[in-house]
Amino acid sequence: MTYSNSVLIGNWSEERLKNEYEFKLFLRKRDRRELLLQRSRTLFSNLLMERPLAISGTFVLFGFNVQVVASDMPAKSSPESGKPQYGLALSSLVSERQVDYMQNINDGCLMTLSPITTPCCRNTFVILSAADETLHGEKMNYGDEFLLRAENYGDPKAAPLYVRYTPEGTPAPADRMPIRLSAIKDSNCRWSTIPQLLCDRLEGIGSPVKTSAKLIVKNCVADKSLCVMNQSWMQTFFGPECGVTCRNYIDIHRRHTAENIFTLVSDVETKTKD
Repeated sequence: MTYSNSVLIGNWSEERLKNEYEFKLFLRKRDRRELLLQRSRTLFSNLLMERPLAISGTFVLFGFNVQVVASDMPAKSSPESGKPQYGLALSSLVSERQVDYMQNINDGCLMTLSPITTPCCRNTFVILSAADETLHGEKMNYGDEFLLRAENYGDPKAAPLYVRYTPEGTPAPADRMPIRLSAIKDSNCRWSTIPQLLCDRLEGIGSPVKTSAKLIVKNCVADKSLCVMNQSWMQTFFGPECGVTCRNYIDIHRRHTAENIFTLVSDVETKTKD
């Protein structure tokens, strides 16, 4: 089958106009910063912006930034070579499906445990007393109920977000991750700490929490311990990260295992020593 010159010219003109339209659409999206590459760069810039922790001394103080770090867990599910790195920081996550409409933390963001332990916007939280949020500089004791508030540095006027655990009403899959950021501040956002060793808990309740101490973080409503889902690793924008939930891992001696052991890092000196 042969085509006349007019048909060939018509196809060429149509293809040229299509390319011109797509190029203009690309320029318009670029000027509006709507390209996926630009959105991804904005996301990285907002969430990985370093936030130096204010030095608060030896003890955890209300009103200061803290990191919740699982210091005894390997940073990778299967270290390839060399000495494995330890430490997973509780972090907020924006998934690849949310990049088109979200370039910062928001209500409903999933919480994970990330090998990135450098203090940044996604893994630092302001620790507040559940009894009086205006307290600043007061020592936090074992047994005190507290809130973990995530700061949205990209939009200071945004509603405050809190780390919230949602208990399951019915039996749920083992890999369910129910800890998210929430704008609803209710009893599910309340957390408390107890000493790691069983023999220290009776005398330890009411004593100040040290920044370098290994401890157990419990949700006040579910009465379950914050734990590392070491078998649930996922690939994210920020690399492989581990799931986090509330579950008690106890051995035959009634001691919590490494999945439940965390530290509250609230000053640069302690972070450097670890």
